[in-house]
Amino acid sequence: MESFHPLSLLKSSIRGWCIRGRVVRTFLVSLVPSSKVMGLILADEHGMTIEATVGYKMSDHYKDFINEGEWVTITNFGVVENSGSVRATTHSFKIGFSVDTVVRLTSPVPAIPHYRLASFSSIIDDEIDKSVLVDLVGAIYDVGELINTRPKQNNVDDLTLTFKISDNENRVLKCLATKKEAHNYRRYGGGVIVVVLGWWKIDRYFDGPKNVRVCTAGPISTVFPDPDIPESNEIHEMLRDEGARNGGG
Repeated sequence: MESFHPLSLLKSSIRGWCIRGRVVRTFLVSLVPSSKVMGLILADEHGMTIEATVGYKMSDHYKDFINEGEWVTITNFGVVENSGSVRATTHSFKIGFSVDTVVRLTSPVPAIPHYRLASFSSIIDDEIDKSVLVDLVGAIYDVGELINTRPKQNNVDDLTLTFKISDNENRVLKCLATKKEAHNYRRYGGGVIVVVLGWWKIDRYFDGPKNVRVCTAGPISTVFPDPDIPESNEIHEMLRDEGARNGGG
């Protein structure tokens, strides 16, 4: 039986890694209008995640080959330090594809959920590393109108959308989606829906608990509607109880 290295062991000082993981996120980052780099977030069966980057010369191939939700094995890749000012994962390293990298589809295996759920209190009380993107589970509501901050420009990069998200203890955080992501998220208006916000950035724009929000961090940020996790089920139960109390007045 083929063996694989846990993602937690990966480091740049060693070569010859062979990994297996589920593709939990794919996204494209524009370098210039005609060139895009593909990014991936991989999760292994232990719930550990790591970011991978595919160079622009290979991105056109892999964006049609690698899909979210699939399990893959990867060999012949590089490992570099995860040293950006904003990081997608807590892993100390990132994966870099090369022309020799081999990716193969493989069968799924039982796995621990990959969500790295941050508590609302840790964000409000400034007890969390703001340089790492976070996942949040909650009920979103009060979805605002799509706003063009520079209407004369008519550019998707100038779009913004605000909404709120509450947890199972009714703590509330403001949310801001910008650019193309703002246009994508307006579909969640018109009611209350339980979601996981995946890979959002904490923005503490002034000191104090009221002056904090979570924002999109480019195309990596996403929304997972109605995730099948215990935390989501708790919020659904809370919403049902509130509805019953209000209806039973």
